[in-house]
Amino acid sequence: MAITRDAIVDAAVTILNRDGVERLSMRSLAQELSIKAASLYWHFANKEELYGAIAESLCAPWPLLLTPDPRQRLVDIFTAFRAALLTVRDATVITAESTPSTPRRIAVIQAIVQALEEMGVPLGHLLVVANLLNNYVLSFVADETRVKRRTPEERAEIAARLGFDGIPGDDFSFDGEFRYGLQVILAGLDAVGLDVEASGARERGVSTISPPLEW
Repeated sequence: MAITRDAIVDAAVTILNRDGVERLSMRSLAQELSIKAASLYWHFANKEELYGAIAESLCAPWPLLLTPDPRQRLVDIFTAFRAALLTVRDATVITAESTPSTPRRIAVIQAIVQALEEMGVPLGHLLVVANLLNNYVLSFVADETRVKRRTPEERAEIAARLGFDGIPGDDFSFDGEFRYGLQVILAGLDAVGLDVEASGARERGVSTISPPLEW
């Protein structure tokens, strides 16, 4: 029976969750599927394309337009991003090392840019703000997964070395701190000033960017 792209992606996720990204290769994937490695290249030219397909599957359930409020829309999108990353081991690496060229990822990026534009983020700063938010989520999840893998004793030892009273433990609210971080970034946009005129143009249905940005 011919192997499908979806089956390959599913097998790749199985390897990631079991062994980590270091063990994911075309050879290990072929072994997992009990096929020859050459068969995989009919579907994916290289590992980056495979990573892109995995990242595409991760962002499939993200909400794009749940509310007319662009700030809340961004919170919803990036909260879903974090939740998706937490479902697959090393998903931050997979996402960071793949080009967002697949349909759903492009749609998500366009939705983010649209929300930022509606907020009044100046055209010249749209890309850097979108990247800032994206990188915040990736780094937060990478730190979150590292902390969760530590034993209480390891956490205490690290805290003592750093001179902290404590570091995130079982009672730490990662959800709450993640939302707080998003609010800090959004508040920072207010602090540096937004382009109210551009925001008003978007509200009137006048687009101020063409073509949509992508990162």
